[in-house]
Amino acid sequence: IPGFTEGCVFGDDEAPQNVDSVGLGWDHGERPGSSVCYLVVHSNGRVWVLAEYASKERNTPKAEAIEIQKMLKVWGIGLNRIDEARGDSNSAGRLGLGLSVNETLERAFADLAGSSRPPFPIRVPYKGRGSVKARARMLNAAAIDGRFRVHESCTRLIHSLRHWRGENNDLKHPYDAVAYIADVYLTGGTADDTGRLIVV
Repeated sequence: IPGFTEGCVFGDDEAPQNVDSVGLGWDHGERPGSSVCYLVVHSNGRVWVLAEYASKERNTPKAEAIEIQKMLKVWGIGLNRIDEARGDSNSAGRLGLGLSVNETLERAFADLAGSSRPPFPIRVPYKGRGSVKARARMLNAAAIDGRFRVHESCTRLIHSLRHWRGENNDLKHPYDAVAYIADVYLTGGTADDTGRLIVV
């Protein structure tokens, strides 16, 4: 993302005070330690990436949900404050009993909230032909325009945005996770029932 420069990185003193929407974006990597999640807020037409969660091993959905909840609490955000969430379409495997990773996480968040229903749905992003490059162009343009900022603590994401060259490697996981949720805010899109974004 060549438009992503040092000027796109911000510290605590620059964090937005007034927030229009709060979102979470996931990429559920296949290997242990490759799952990443980003907390973003939309404020005055800009996307601000506030925090980063990266699994260190193959976590259970419950353990991951607890870590995400801790990440939110650092910024004073509760589970019921999440307006949008996007997560890759991975299967949870044999232990998921036919559920997707998103569905197992929704159940884990419901348990944390003490409810039978999750505090927010995790939709699948549109992943049609050309979507990876389209999101790269979107993030690049937003970085150049000052509409995409990343907190200095999000070291994995910053490294990926500086060094990823379009390959399907470990650098792509942070890019995908943030691009899925940034797409919601930077394209002005809304999701249909399948999670596919419709530009309005």
